[in-house]
Amino acid sequence: MVQLRLCRASDGDLAEWLLLELQGEVEARNGAGLAGRLLGDLHFTRQGTPVLLVGHHILYGKVVRLEKPLAVLTKAGAASEAPPASSHYSAVALIKKKLLFKTRPKPIITNLPKKA
Repeated sequence: MVQLRLCRASDGDLAEWLLLELQGEVEARNGAGLAGRLLGDLHFTRQGTPVLLVGHHILYGKVVRLEKPLAVLTKAGAASEAPPASSHYSAVALIKKKLLFKTRPKPIITNLPKKA
């Protein structure tokens, strides 16, 4: 059995992150990857409903509490080729809730002036 050493991050309390769950695929226009790029704007209504604006589309979601929280870990210590006993992991954040967007995006339509 392999045992992993786990420790809490040194800066005190763990941050709480949210997981974002989208149905379908998100693709960039030019086919490039999405890493490091802005996906959209996330807002919350007064009732706490999450609203995601992606380009010219709007998605309405809901906040769902996870049955089992997830931990975000970073590997510290020895190189990745070393045996697991010589390395350890630090907990950076906890994920207790997710934002679930399971409906299809709706296009944002604005009133355009009629041409004369």
